[in-house]
Amino acid sequence: MFYKIVSRCLGIIAIFFICEIQFATAQPGKVVKWVVEKNSIIRVQGRSNVNSFTCNTSEYAKKDTIFCYQGFSKSIKFTGEIQMDILSFNCHSSMITAGLRNTLKADKYPQMIIRFISLQYMPFFQNKIEVIKGLVEVQLAGVVKRFELDYSFLQSGSDNIQLNGRRSFRFSDFKLSPPQKFAGLIKIKDDFDVHFHLTLRTI
Repeated sequence: MFYKIVSRCLGIIAIFFICEIQFATAQPGKVVKWVVEKNSIIRVQGRSNVNSFTCNTSEYAKKDTIFCYQGFSKSIKFTGEIQMDILSFNCHSSMITAGLRNTLKADKYPQMIIRFISLQYMPFFQNKIEVIKGLVEVQLAGVVKRFELDYSFLQSGSDNIQLNGRRSFRFSDFKLSPPQKFAGLIKIKDDFDVHFHLTLRTI
């Protein structure tokens, strides 16, 4: 009888301990806010039938804010967006830069927007890289598409977070045709990669 009582007590303590850990980790109802710092970098990589190329921004001039919220239903809302001015991209080749701007219709749609939608779970921020799946919406040349990608979170200092992400896209995803030059002698391939390396400061 004594051993049964002790076993039940230990079981109750164990369940209570597990619940306490889950509650402390999840922190339902908590809202985390970050501002995107100007040393954040967005990079586009593509390929042609001749070579590969990279287009990047020198700095992130906007002060966008990103929110992360965990509700009591364990759903994670990850909201906010980053806006990239197409005219600020430098492809280190005047021909490719001009071709990319023309293809993306920069005169009519001057920005590429990545809009954050959700996270699989809330980051723990324990000074190690955490890879978490999530959803984003990409708005490019007037077309909006939703994609899944892998976010990479890393805490750097008490107030800063490094948020990295990468996703392969196709021009045809956005009803665009890849640029061509010299009567089709140089052809840009349909697929391209977008990388973002964001420095986020807690506010």
